[in-house]
Formats: sequence, structure tokens, C-alpha cells
Amino acid sequence: MPDRFAKREFGFMFFDRTFVMRHLSFPKRAALRRYLVEQVPSHAYYSCAYYEKPDAPTMAEKNWLGADLIFDLDADHVDGTKGLSYEKMLERVKDEVIRLIDEFLLGDLGFDGDSLKVAFSGGRGYHVHVNDPRVIRLSNHERREIVDYVTGTDLDIDWVFPSTAFEARKFKDRVGMEYRRTMPRLEDGGWRRRIRRGIDELLAELEALDEAEALKRISEALSSPEKETGEKTVEGMYTDLFKGPEGKRGVDRMRSDDTFEVFSQKRYGDAFMRLVEMRVKGRMKGETDEPVTSDIKRLIRLPSSLHGKTGFQVVPMKRDDLDNFDPFVAAVPDAFGTQEVTVVCEKPVDARLRDRTFSLEQGRNVVPEFAAVYLVCRKLATIDSESENY
Repeated sequence: MPDRFAKREFGFMFFDRTFVMRHLSFPKRAALRRYLVEQVPSHAYYSCAYYEKPDAPTMAEKNWLGADLIFDLDADHVDGTKGLSYEKMLERVKDEVIRLIDEFLLGDLGFDGDSLKVAFSGGRGYHVHVNDPRVIRLSNHERREIVDYVTGTDLDIDWVFPSTAFEARKFKDRVGMEYRRTMPRLEDGGWRRRIRRGIDELLAELEALDEAEALKRISEALSSPEKETGEKTVEGMYTDLFKGPEGKRGVDRMRSDDTFEVFSQKRYGDAFMRLVEMRVKGRMKGETDEPVTSDIKRLIRLPSSLHGKTGFQVVPMKRDDLDNFDPFVAAVPDAFGTQEVTVVCEKPVDARLRDRTFSLEQGRNVVPEFAAVYLVCRKLATIDSESENY
């Protein structure tokens, strides 16, 4: 049960209805259990918010008291998941949620691990619940600022590489001032440190390539309809970074001296900053469903309930459990047994569940109950109504 569940609103969807039944509350655990058994919902949700009257029919009447901070990651919000199998897609999303927790929530934002609760959503991703007294009363605008930080929204690249003025020359009684860029350092905090880590990774990647391939990668990264980067500029930037005697190359000086002053022309440095903005920022940002995190009245899936589109359990866990978590084993509910069920597949299906792998042909197949639930919920098969075990 979620913390302070009597102060939360609950909502449900059903197999035989198209609407969400919400504005419900349960003062006792037994009352919720009875509702689930009698109504058999396909999806169960509860509010991230706490209310004085959670079962009031309108939001205004509920009297909002506060809300957990929720992060929702699924395949729709993670790059590189398009076209992947369901299993590979969930692996990719898990990598991102681990990065969100370790680098942003426990790292930059400094939350305590005990205040975080993680849940496999039962479907296409994971939820992270932050239950910390410091965030409970945050408004939706303040939560949106947290989202913007995680996703790097409106990050000013000029702020990452701040300019410092220095006296360049004197002519009679006048002083000519010039400006130098300052390189972000690993000792910096927040996004400056994050960008510096990304720069080091990018430089190492380019350094490992032959010159032609590196120039191609840089040109592709800098190409955009808004601004053209000429071939000579790309070549000049590459030369300043990677050519010259070992130890005196621009890349070596960047690493050892934390300096940006390695470019022979300003346009090469400007092109490098654009390269950082185009390539590094995207790599270093976190992912989350932005409306979910900023919403102070959101309904989120109830941990330990079942997901109506997979039959999987919404599995709650700690951060340490996440590394070895396998939804195709741990999220298959024990409630579904091994009784044989005949299903009909419209096309061949391969699936891995518990300790078994299924290679099903088009047409009728006999599978254990736990596999039949998964196949039917995902609309990969239907129950054979003519079989003896229907």
C-alpha cells in the first residue's frame, strides 16, 4: 500500500468499460482489497497527491495537501527504442531510469536513497517516486523547473563556457579589451560538470577514429537547416584539436589545463561550442515524461497491482534491486499457474517468461496459464473458445 493511502484518490479502468472510475478513497486496506476482488479492474491507479477529502467529486473540494514527486519513464520518452523488441525496449528504458536515479536524483539533486521508491510499471517502463518532505509542497511550476534541469531544457551554452575579459593592448590612454572562454571543469557542479564529462567522452571518441571518419562525424553533427558549417571550419577545428606533437595538441591542453584557448581562430571555437550543444547536451540529459513530473494531481499505477495490457505485476523495488531486475521473470505474477490453456495466434510469436522460452506457431498452441495471460493481454493471441480447457 502507498504511504498515507487514506489521503489519496484512487482510480480504475475496466475490461468492459471505456471510462476511468475515479474520485474514490479507501480508509482501510481491506476496503481496497474487497473493491479489487469484486470489481476486477484492468488497471489500478492512485494519486501522487494527498487530499483532505480524496473522495470529493471535484478537485477543488478535495483540498490539496501536497504530493510526491513522480518520474515516469517509458519507451515513448527514451531515444533509441523505436523498432526494438519488447524485451530490448525494456532493457533500454531500464538503462535510462538507472541513469536518472544515479546521476540526477541521488547525484545532482542530492535526494536520499531512502526517499526513493522505484516501480516497474507493468508495461513499457518504470516509475520513480520521491517521497521527501522538501518536495511535497512544491507547485507544478517548481516541479517543472526540476524537469527542465533533468532534461537540460533551455540550457545556455554560453553559460557553460563563460567569457572572461582581459586587457589585450593599450593605445595611448585607451585600453582594448578581449574576452576568453572558460572551459567547464569536472570540479564544477551541475550541468557544467555534466557537459565537461560529455566533452571528454566526445573527444575520446573522435580521437579513436581516423581523420576522414572523424571529419565526417563532425560535419554530420553540425549540419542543420538553420546554420551551415563550412568544410574549412570543420577541418580547422579538427587540426587545432588533434594535430601537432603529442602533449601540445589542443585536446591534450584541454584535458591537462582545463582551457578552451586551443583554437587558432574564433570560428573554430564557435564551431566546437555548437558541436557540444548538438552532440554532448543530448547525450548527457535525462529523460522523463514531463507532464507527469510537473502534475501535482496525477494518478499513477498502484504498486503490486496488475497491468491490463500485459498481465505483468507493477513491481515495487529499491534502487539496488533494479540492476538485476528482469520483468519477464519477476513481474510474472505467481497467481497465474501452469494449467494448460489453448490459445490461437494470428502470427508466430516468440516470448520468454519465467524460466521458459515459447516459440509459438500461427494457429492453435497449448501454453501454461501464466503465458496465456501475457499473450492475451498483449493481444498476441486469443483464447480458443472451442478447446476443452476454455
